[in-house]
Amino acid sequence: MIHIDRQSRVPVFEQIKNELMTLISLEVLAPHSRLPSIRQIAAETGVNINTVKKAFAELETHGVIYSVPGTGSFVNTNALADENLRRTAFQEVETAVLAAKAKGIALEELLATVRNLYAEEVNSHD
Repeated sequence: MIHIDRQSRVPVFEQIKNELMTLISLEVLAPHSRLPSIRQIAAETGVNINTVKKAFAELETHGVIYSVPGTGSFVNTNALADENLRRTAFQEVETAVLAAKAKGIALEELLATVRNLYAEEVNSHD
């Protein structure tokens, strides 16, 4: 369910967070559905349990998930509606686009890369 790219420069907790948000946005994980446990994700991915906890904590801070003590974590009704989450995502995109532009990457090439990444992400969760 969760794919970790060990070669990526993106921190593992961010990868977990992003993977879960993708599953939520694709409605693989519907509102109020239970997430796999932190221990389960740690075991399946070979990641330290504290790394997974950090990803869950950030998702909970942004209102993407909520926890019920003794029961687990669940997808919030309006999981991806948090304005801070959107603002952060756009800031990250802006930083990446400006860096690509500074390195001479053409707009068409950048757009093609974005389209390919979106297509990959959707296809990897089918």
